[in-house]
Amino acid sequence: MNPIELYQSFYCIYQERNLTKAGKILGLSQPALSLHLQSLERHRKEVLFRRTSRDLIPTDAAKRLYVQIAGPMEELERIEKTTKPKEKIAKLRIGSAKEIFLEKVLPNLAKMGTSFYVRYGHPQELMEALRKQEIDFVISNQKLNLPGLHYQELYKETFGLVVSKSIRLDSHFPFRGETKPKIETIKSWMENQHWFVYSEDFAIVRRFWKFNFDSRPKIKEYSVIPNLHDIKTALEFGKGISVLPTYLLGKNTSLYINEKNCQGFENQLYLVSRETEPQSLKEFYQRLKSWMEEESI
Repeated sequence: MNPIELYQSFYCIYQERNLTKAGKILGLSQPALSLHLQSLERHRKEVLFRRTSRDLIPTDAAKRLYVQIAGPMEELERIEKTTKPKEKIAKLRIGSAKEIFLEKVLPNLAKMGTSFYVRYGHPQELMEALRKQEIDFVISNQKLNLPGLHYQELYKETFGLVVSKSIRLDSHFPFRGETKPKIETIKSWMENQHWFVYSEDFAIVRRFWKFNFDSRPKIKEYSVIPNLHDIKTALEFGKGISVLPTYLLGKNTSLYINEKNCQGFENQLYLVSRETEPQSLKEFYQRLKSWMEEESI
């Protein structure tokens, strides 16, 4: 580990006398900062702080070290302030699921003429990239218990039952009449359809099933397509059913959407950033919210 980085961590810890507070300033987690301190103590072969239940008490060795490095560190801070541009992100670095980014963010972001970098992935891996400062914020459908992250409610996506157009012509299609079919009839019919699902664990379908039937799905035939856009395409060209977010469908879709007989569900999306995010990201949050709330064409 770079000794200069260790001295920088020590300098901040000495001033704050608290790992959590110092970590927020440096953009590091408490365990990472504690590891820096331990490494520096091994490097210098001396104990630098005595730990109490709330704070860190510097030893005489720490006081001598602080006197030695305080001047150079202050000079580096002065140089940084004079050369570093004011809070401005040259390139927005975004982490997101592919579908929501393509439908709600990309069309508007591309019009801005702003440079950006996007990384697609699952919430866990994107959050880790955020903590490592590899990206600036994440659009996530999960709220993970990770330190140093700030969550803001961004948008509620609505999922509902979607059926291929050709299935509507089937004589056993339960939604043909004006009378609402019995819940057991709907359930039995769904169990015998070919499903297009996002994952082997049926995560989205399971939630839909719980809302409507208060049980777990017993699907006999299904195909796994780990992309919601591709599931939509499969429904349009093939024969099957699925559960998709309504923003993906638009007003002129050829697919059958049932919002009358089957209950959809809402899924909260968050804008996740580091707790030390710059002001420019807070301003961008409002712009993102307006993009999310725009109706799909």
